[in-house]
Amino acid sequence: MLRSLVLILLVVNATFLAWSQGWLKPLVGVQPDAQHDPTRLQQQRHAERITVLNVPAQAGSPLPPASATPPGTPAPTPPSAPASASLPATALAGAESAGICLQAGPFRTEDMAQVDSALKALMPAGGWSVEAAPSAGVWLVYMGPYPDAEFHARKLSELRRIKGLDFEELSSPPALAHGLSLGRYTTLAAAQSGLANLKLRGIRTARVVVLKPPTEMHLVRVAQAPTRVQVALSGARLPQGKAFSACRS
Repeated sequence: MLRSLVLILLVVNATFLAWSQGWLKPLVGVQPDAQHDPTRLQQQRHAERITVLNVPAQAGSPLPPASATPPGTPAPTPPSAPASASLPATALAGAESAGICLQAGPFRTEDMAQVDSALKALMPAGGWSVEAAPSAGVWLVYMGPYPDAEFHARKLSELRRIKGLDFEELSSPPALAHGLSLGRYTTLAAAQSGLANLKLRGIRTARVVVLKPPTEMHLVRVAQAPTRVQVALSGARLPQGKAFSACRS
C-alpha cells in the first residue's frame, strides 16, 4: 500500500514539473505563463503618448522622461515670472520706503527738549517736524469769593431771582473757592462781552478772571514712518507718558 502511494506522488510531481516547464504544451495546448490574448498589444494606438500622472517620486530615483508632444500641438507656454521681478529697482525701493503718518502730543514748550532727545536716539535728525498746537485758555465771569456762608447765601438768593440766569458755585481752584461763576469763555473778548450783557441785567459786582491761561503747545509729526521706524517709535519715552498714533489730519 505504501509503495503504491509513493509511486502515485512521484507520478503527480513529475507530471506537474513537465507541465510547468512547458513540455506538455504539444499535448494540452496551454502552459502556465502563456499570454492568452497575444493580439491586444497589436491593437494599441500611440502607446508612446501614455503618461503616468501623480506618481510620487522616490528618493534617489531618476525622473521619468517627458512625454512626446503629438505632431501639430503647440509647445506649452512657460510660466510667467512674478510681477515683482518685472518692476524696476527704483519702484521696489519706493514701495519698501513708503510708510504711514504718525504724530504725538501736544507737548508744552518746556517738554520739547526731552522730546527731541528721545527722537534723536531713534531716527535721523530731520525725520520729524514740529507744529504749533496752541491750547485755548478759559475765562470766567466771576463773583466772589465770599468771606462767610451768610453773605454767600444772600448772593445766591439774589441771582436766583433773575430769570434765565445760569451760574455755578466754585470749590476750586482755592483762589476762586466760595465764589460764583456766571459763565465760561474760551477767549478774553467773549468773556468781556458776557460781562457787559450781565451788567445790563443789573449785576454790578461781577468781573472777568482767568481760570486757565492760553498755552503754546507743540505737535510732533513723522510724515512717512516705515515699519522699522513705527516699531522704534512705539517704545519712545515721551513726557506725560504720551505716545505716537496715526495722524488725525
